[in-house]
Amino acid sequence: MKTDTMQDASGFRLSRIRAEGWNAARNFPLNGDAGEEQKIAALNPYHSEREKEYWYLGFNSALNRL
Repeated sequence: MKTDTMQDASGFRLSRIRAEGWNAARNFPLNGDAGEEQKIAALNPYHSEREKEYWYLGFNSALNRL
């Protein structure tokens, strides 16, 4: 039972991380600059690969780049 609760908490946290990425994209002006990808990477506050991935999923989803 505890494992299910932990998985639920982990899933909720990842959904919140994805939402943060989505919100960041809504405030990011796209203009096609060469360094744009580096600017986007700098906005991502997460360090673990899984968290970074979910943040990028949200960011790209907001820009319809999936």
